[in-house]
Amino acid sequence: MFINKCLLRFARDCRGPIARLCSIELLSVALATLISLLIAFLVQMLLGKTRILCFTSVWEIIPIIFVLVVIRASIVKQKNVASAKCGIKVKDSLRVQMLNKLFALGPAYTATKRTGNIGTMFVSKIEWLKNYYSIYAPAAVATFVNSLLLIIVIACFDVPTALVCVVAFVGLFFCPMTFYKIMKERGDAEWEANSQYYSDCLDSIQGLTTLKAFNADEKQRQKMHCAGENLRQKVMSLLKITMIETGVLEFLVRLGSAASIVVAVSRFLDGYIEPDGLIYTLFLVTACFVPMLTLSNSWHIGYKGVTGAYSLRAFLDEPQKRSLNSADIGEQSAFSAEFTGSIVFDHVSFSYDKNEGDVLKNVSFEIPNKSMMALVGASGSGKSTIAHLLAGFYPAESGVIRVGNMELTRENISPIRDLISAVWQDNHIFYGTVYDNILIGKPEATMDEVIAAAKESNIHDFIQSLPEGYNTLLGEQGVRFSGGERQRIALARAFLRDAPVVIFDEATSSLDRRNEIEIQKSLKMLREEKTVLVIAHRLETIRDADRICIMDAGEVKACGTHEELLHSSALYNRLVGYQLA
Repeated sequence: MFINKCLLRFARDCRGPIARLCSIELLSVALATLISLLIAFLVQMLLGKTRILCFTSVWEIIPIIFVLVVIRASIVKQKNVASAKCGIKVKDSLRVQMLNKLFALGPAYTATKRTGNIGTMFVSKIEWLKNYYSIYAPAAVATFVNSLLLIIVIACFDVPTALVCVVAFVGLFFCPMTFYKIMKERGDAEWEANSQYYSDCLDSIQGLTTLKAFNADEKQRQKMHCAGENLRQKVMSLLKITMIETGVLEFLVRLGSAASIVVAVSRFLDGYIEPDGLIYTLFLVTACFVPMLTLSNSWHIGYKGVTGAYSLRAFLDEPQKRSLNSADIGEQSAFSAEFTGSIVFDHVSFSYDKNEGDVLKNVSFEIPNKSMMALVGASGSGKSTIAHLLAGFYPAESGVIRVGNMELTRENISPIRDLISAVWQDNHIFYGTVYDNILIGKPEATMDEVIAAAKESNIHDFIQSLPEGYNTLLGEQGVRFSGGERQRIALARAFLRDAPVVIFDEATSSLDRRNEIEIQKSLKMLREEKTVLVIAHRLETIRDADRICIMDAGEVKACGTHEELLHSSALYNRLVGYQLA
């Protein structure tokens, strides 16, 4: 039986369903053994035995065998249902654990991983791992208990025959461990190829428009063909070992069964076993080895999930030093959600990768309550990183970030996030209706509140013009809507949330002039009575800010109003000059 701490850990929340399934499997195997024993009684009576236990006629045994067969068929049906339920429970439990972990790790983790790799963990690996718990583990437990008890009974008739059974029994349970090292290596390689292929497929689907526009279909097909061929080779490499191991397992079982029968007959011919004992021994040997054959097939189904379990464990053990998450908090914070203070960055430094140097270097500034501050600078100067730190995506490596009277820490991230609403440059649109997507800003909001938010973001009239209005499906990533329409839906979320602190990260950078004007009107409405951090390149978006900070190479080079910076900062004049030109 293959089991380790990793597999025990995953089963922690599903012990009840797994134990119930093991009990049903054990009962099914026990009934099969009992039927074999009754058939042995039947043969004894056909050979002239007049009484066995309480039975005096074959007609007393046959109905009991028939009833047991019917009962076992019913139990097998229950086992299949219990197996399906157990599998669902295992999958749900693992996916909840992994989702909680993914939310805890946040963008700091997903930014470094391909979506296909994460998708493979959540779908394929868990799907295969549940087979271990719902198919292999119950079969292993039932076979182990049944075979061990029967070997003890067989030993009562003849010890040498029982010893032969023991050799096959031990080989069956230890063979997977013998092959596992090489199976794990090849299994890891297969999963890696699987993730690569799935990621490339996802890229091809998401980038279909770009591929068509650049007539790059053939190149992408060649890439997919190479990834698919690599996956095929890895699958066949693992399959070779699997076939060898399965062959060895089946050989051990069949050899053990045949050898046990030969030894038993030989011992009978030598006078060591009575005729009655021989019949019982032969039927008990059969009852002992049939479940072993089933177990070898079950291992073939369960092993692939075991090879994927190690990467799942590594994911769940991923350190959370690079993220802040409210899921880590055991109790609700006692801080008030009312915001009356300023936002302060006090000598904050940060790096995504120590080897690449700091992205932010000793950054300090203050955004007074109910004021608007704009961050400007060249791409890569650290503007979006400041927004990500304020949103709690990453922890500052040094310095302090304060939101009102709260310091941004793991303990305070939940109440601080309740104060913040953000409109990013590339807001994600979920598959679903317009109404569902706006409702993300405030899940408990009424329809009237959603409509009011849509009006404030200048998207209501457009939504009303759609055939199904707010029930219109947006499609995958909002593909059916333009960039400006998607951005105004994101703005409607912010209006609906009505948080006292608002972050705009390049919210108008990729829009045409008409959409930009519409969104700027919405921004002016949204910033009223709010504390606002705006990141933008365009002069029209930033010139009315109460304060403008110029970022360069991760440092704040100058701060002031638009007019002050025009007179005092050459860097600001250069940035403004590019736009005027």
